[in-house]
Amino acid sequence: MNRTLVARVLGVLGLVLVASSLVTVFFGSPRFLLGKLLLGAVALLAALVLGSPGGARRFFTGRAAHFGIFTTISALLVVAILVAANYVAWARPKTWDLTRDRLFTLAPGTVETLHRLDGDVVAYVFYAPDERPYAAAKDLLDRYRVETKHLSARYVDPERSPELVKRFEVRPDGERIVLAAGDKVARVSLPTEEALTNGLVQLARTKTLKVYFTTGHGEPSPDDASGKAYAAAATKLRDEGYAVEALPLLEKGEVPADAAVVLAAGAQRPFLDPEVKALQAWLAKGGKLGVYLEPEVTAGLEALLKDFGVEADEDMVVDPSLGSRLLGGSVVTPIVAPSREHPITAKLGALAIALPTTRSLVALTASAVRPVPLLLTSREAWGETDVKSLFGKGAKYDEGEKRGPLPVAMAAVRPGAAGAPEARLVVVGDSEFFDDRYLQIPGNLDFFLNGVAWLGEQPDRITVRPKAREGSRLFLTDAQMAGLRFVTVDALPVALLALGLAVWVVRRSR
Repeated sequence: MNRTLVARVLGVLGLVLVASSLVTVFFGSPRFLLGKLLLGAVALLAALVLGSPGGARRFFTGRAAHFGIFTTISALLVVAILVAANYVAWARPKTWDLTRDRLFTLAPGTVETLHRLDGDVVAYVFYAPDERPYAAAKDLLDRYRVETKHLSARYVDPERSPELVKRFEVRPDGERIVLAAGDKVARVSLPTEEALTNGLVQLARTKTLKVYFTTGHGEPSPDDASGKAYAAAATKLRDEGYAVEALPLLEKGEVPADAAVVLAAGAQRPFLDPEVKALQAWLAKGGKLGVYLEPEVTAGLEALLKDFGVEADEDMVVDPSLGSRLLGGSVVTPIVAPSREHPITAKLGALAIALPTTRSLVALTASAVRPVPLLLTSREAWGETDVKSLFGKGAKYDEGEKRGPLPVAMAAVRPGAAGAPEARLVVVGDSEFFDDRYLQIPGNLDFFLNGVAWLGEQPDRITVRPKAREGSRLFLTDAQMAGLRFVTVDALPVALLALGLAVWVVRRSR
């Protein structure tokens, strides 16, 4: 290869390196800018030295000059277009979540919570940049801030800001994200959407509502973490800002005055008359009660339910439909459809709600109160009155048994008398759907929490909550990110351009 050809190739490479420095400034890493300029200058100098006498003049006045001018104009035009596109993206950011599980799309409940913020909230993130949760917290907060102007984030390195660590009492093994709005503070344990949204909800609450679980009738306890009780449900309630306590009604003699909601869930023995009268007296004052029954169990609350126009049938729902068998695994575990006629279930859409075993409900036509169905079975379902046969000869429909769709959950409102607030009731034919074994089924958690929110007159918490979503993530250091950005945005395109021009110069020289 003669000196003239080498000089031309080096000249082209030098021009490309120098001209592409603009790309490095805007889209690459500035730390590589000086190196590119030096390499470009060396290549240009070598081209001038190796070129024949008068070669430099011919290079800049001959056909190469025309090509160089065209290339320079094209490069400047491309840079201008990229700058304009990036400005538009910065001024009006827009993203599309193409992941299968919508990993980067905020849940409707989160969006509603953010839109309701009416005061400024500062999120203090006490993670160092090299800690793994730092990236997850920053990514999540960036998406939150797109939805509201009232949320800002401050990233605090605990070792460099001991005064803030002391001010917010942050411990390495405790909550590392603190939400502050004026004098109010909420602490978040994990950088997840569910935890962060619940923190914002707690921050917005003006008071803590107390939810009582009745005890003394064989009910699962909200404090029992054995796996068949309500410990997970109680934790979810506390995460949403409720206080949760057990209520031994026979011992207390009455419903406490601070009770916002009382849940009678999974009773295996009947409530005694004094207990029923205590609940009725509380409802007469505008109480809010959730009743969760079980098949083949007499809870002793029949008269109370009748006051709200509801009756529980002595049966067990059987659903042989394909959907129930696929998702529930048993014909006595119906997959039920949420009704759009009531706020509790209107937003649940097509979420699957599974009831391990349930009895059907009836709306009493003679009652002045009109209950609204919340959950309905499929048309193939029926109410089996001979329950023992289900575990003997098997499920078989008999003439006279009720056919689906059957209501298995209802809500009712009874107007208060003499100026008293209205009383509210939610009744479900099953009590196991929100215990520790079944709470993670899609829809079960939202249905349970929405029912409590409606009873507690908290319409802002009737929503579809964030679900735990798993996605593959690759965590890179700042240096690795800078190198990856330089290779993909800068070095690779420039190398391809330089190689193409070099080939063109060689071919033109033949």
